[in-house]
Parts: sequence; C-alpha cells; structure tokens
Amino acid sequence: MYLTFTARELRLILGWREGGAFFPDEDRVLRKLRRALDDSTVLSLSRLQIQIVHGWAEEALSGPYGGGEVTNPDEAGVLHKLRDALGYND
Repeated sequence: MYLTFTARELRLILGWREGGAFFPDEDRVLRKLRRALDDSTVLSLSRLQIQIVHGWAEEALSGPYGGGEVTNPDEAGVLHKLRDALGYND
C-alpha cells in the first residue's frame, strides 16, 4: 500500500523508534521510512508493516495512565492515515 506522509510526519514516525528496531521486520520498516524521507518519495508498506507502525503509534501516544491517546494535530493526522490504510476508520 502506498501512504503519503509529509517529511514532518515521517520524522515524527521515526522518532517513535529512536532506540532502533527490536525485530528484523521493524528494521525493514525503518529503512523504508528513512528512504522515503531522504528521497522524498511515496512510502510503500505492506499491511503487516503498517500494523507495525500503528503499534509504535499506540505505544508512543498512549496516555500516562493507560487510558486513551494523547495526540497533537500532527500525530492525529498520522494515526488517521494509518487507520485509513488498515480500514479501522470505516
């Protein structure tokens, strides 16, 4: 699937995994994100890879007391795009 993220959104997503990847699949996603940012190209991810990024978002944006998401407009936009791609916003 092709996702259109701005450079700012790509940097935001990369920031969720500043510590690096824990699994090879995550490493592949990080490389694709960096390539899309460096080359200013449209990002192409599989459904599994989108789910990985969505998991990062949920982890990074979960409230401090385990309830709901705490987002700013940029983060909310990224979440919306991810959920659209996964069919969660239907």
